[in-house]
Amino acid sequence: MSRPRIFAGLLLASVSAASSAAPAPAPKPDEPVPAAAARLLKYRKVQKELKMSAEQRIAIVDGLEDVEEAFEKALDVLDKMPNAPDEAFDKLEKERAKGVAKVLADAAAKGLTPAQRSRLRQIDRRLRGPAAFADPAVQTALGLTDAQKKAAADLAEKATAHAERYLDTLGNDNHEAVKKEVLAFRADGAKGFVAALTADQQATWKAMLGDPVTGFDPDELWFAVFSDEDAEPAPDK
Repeated sequence: MSRPRIFAGLLLASVSAASSAAPAPAPKPDEPVPAAAARLLKYRKVQKELKMSAEQRIAIVDGLEDVEEAFEKALDVLDKMPNAPDEAFDKLEKERAKGVAKVLADAAAKGLTPAQRSRLRQIDRRLRGPAAFADPAVQTALGLTDAQKKAAADLAEKATAHAERYLDTLGNDNHEAVKKEVLAFRADGAKGFVAALTADQQATWKAMLGDPVTGFDPDELWFAVFSDEDAEPAPDK
């Protein structure tokens, strides 16, 4: 056998051996969508940002209408009852919230493509702003140290205080001024926390945010989402 053929045979054997010894890593499984992110699917602006098809959007609309119809029927029964207890109405409201949450969770888990689920998680992080760094999943992905986790918890606590102050001023004369303060805190808080991360952590966080949202203002939608959730009862587990 000629030397070129011998060399080619040895090269092929070595490549085959390396391939069998080091198989390609399995693709990373699709991560579940947090409940807070799934709830964003009821907003048309988010649906459009995800480029959801008509079929995907109709499935959500139909599911939510089914929940509403069941709620109205049960409410009609309660209204006709003499001296229906307040607890029964509270329970019905919570069951309604639970039904809505299930429709949106199923839509996120089963109705979206993996790419849409990934984008939905990115949108959710952008909406949560500085509070996102207190998310255990985010902290794990970023590899935060104990000191960084404590800083994230402190930041999230302040973010909650600012958000609650915003709700307290709804309808007041100083509402717009407080809203500007909240916006400034969200921007400065997130920027300051990211600046304190390592270069690798910053790169990871940038990837976790994805491309900027173009169809709406994340801050404005956050105000709407936060206000809606405050007005709704927590669903029964």
